[in-house]
Amino acid sequence: MATSTMPITQARVNLGSVIRRVLKGERITLEKGGIPVATIINREDLEDLEDALELMQLREKQKGERGVELEKFLKRHGF
Repeated sequence: MATSTMPITQARVNLGSVIRRVLKGERITLEKGGIPVATIINREDLEDLEDALELMQLREKQKGERGVELEKFLKRHGF
Protein backbone atom coordinates (compact mmCIF):
# COMPACT_ATOMS: atom_id res chain seq x y z
CA MET A 1 0.00 0.00 0.00
CA ALA A 2 1.46 3.29 -1.11
CA THR A 3 1.53 6.27 1.18
CA SER A 4 2.29 9.82 0.17
CA THR A 5 2.25 13.24 1.76
CA MET A 6 1.10 16.58 0.38
CA PRO A 7 0.16 20.04 1.62
CA ILE A 8 -3.55 20.66 2.17
CA THR A 9 -3.47 23.46 -0.40
CA GLN A 10 -2.16 21.06 -3.06
CA ALA A 11 -4.79 18.46 -2.16
CA ARG A 12 -7.53 21.08 -2.42
CA VAL A 13 -6.45 22.11 -5.92
CA ASN A 14 -6.05 18.47 -7.05
CA LEU A 15 -8.98 16.92 -5.16
CA GLY A 16 -10.18 14.79 -8.08
CA SER A 17 -6.72 13.29 -8.53
CA VAL A 18 -6.35 12.74 -4.79
CA ILE A 19 -9.67 10.87 -4.65
CA ARG A 20 -8.74 8.67 -7.64
CA ARG A 21 -5.44 7.76 -5.97
CA VAL A 22 -7.18 6.96 -2.67
CA LEU A 23 -9.75 4.79 -4.48
CA LYS A 24 -6.84 2.76 -5.87
CA GLY A 25 -5.65 2.07 -2.32
CA GLU A 26 -3.15 4.86 -1.72
CA ARG A 27 -3.13 6.62 1.64
CA ILE A 28 -2.46 10.35 1.48
CA THR A 29 -1.35 12.29 4.52
CA LEU A 30 -2.19 15.99 4.45
CA GLU A 31 0.19 18.51 5.95
CA LYS A 32 -0.32 22.03 7.20
CA GLY A 33 2.90 23.97 7.59
CA GLY A 34 4.87 20.74 7.13
CA ILE A 35 3.04 19.03 10.01
CA PRO A 36 0.84 15.97 9.29
CA VAL A 37 -2.74 16.78 10.30
CA ALA A 38 -4.94 14.19 8.55
CA THR A 39 -4.80 11.09 6.38
CA ILE A 40 -7.22 10.21 3.61
CA ILE A 41 -7.90 6.49 3.17
CA ASN A 42 -10.50 4.62 1.15
CA ARG A 43 -13.74 3.48 2.77
CA GLU A 44 -12.79 -0.21 2.65
CA ASP A 45 -9.57 0.41 4.58
CA LEU A 46 -11.48 2.45 7.16
CA GLU A 47 -14.02 -0.35 7.64
CA ASP A 48 -11.18 -2.89 8.02
CA LEU A 49 -9.52 -0.70 10.65
CA GLU A 50 -12.81 -0.24 12.51
CA ASP A 51 -13.44 -4.00 12.46
CA ALA A 52 -9.93 -4.70 13.77
CA LEU A 53 -10.41 -2.17 16.57
CA GLU A 54 -13.76 -3.70 17.51
CA LEU A 55 -12.19 -7.18 17.66
CA MET A 56 -9.33 -5.90 19.82
CA GLN A 57 -11.77 -4.24 22.19
CA LEU A 58 -13.86 -7.40 22.38
CA ARG A 59 -10.75 -9.46 23.06
CA GLU A 60 -9.71 -7.13 25.89
CA LYS A 61 -13.21 -7.17 27.36
CA GLN A 62 -13.37 -10.95 27.42
CA LYS A 63 -9.74 -11.49 28.38
CA GLY A 64 -9.51 -13.89 31.24
CA GLU A 65 -13.20 -14.79 31.31
CA ARG A 66 -13.68 -16.35 27.90
CA GLY A 67 -10.50 -15.54 26.03
CA VAL A 68 -10.09 -19.13 24.87
CA GLU A 69 -13.60 -19.18 23.35
CA LEU A 70 -12.93 -15.91 21.55
CA GLU A 71 -9.66 -17.29 20.16
CA LYS A 72 -11.50 -20.33 18.80
CA PHE A 73 -14.18 -18.13 17.26
CA LEU A 74 -11.63 -15.87 15.56
CA LYS A 75 -9.65 -18.82 14.24
CA ARG A 76 -12.79 -20.54 12.95
CA HIS A 77 -13.80 -17.39 11.03
CA GLY A 78 -10.37 -16.71 9.57
CA PHE A 79 -9.25 -13.83 11.76
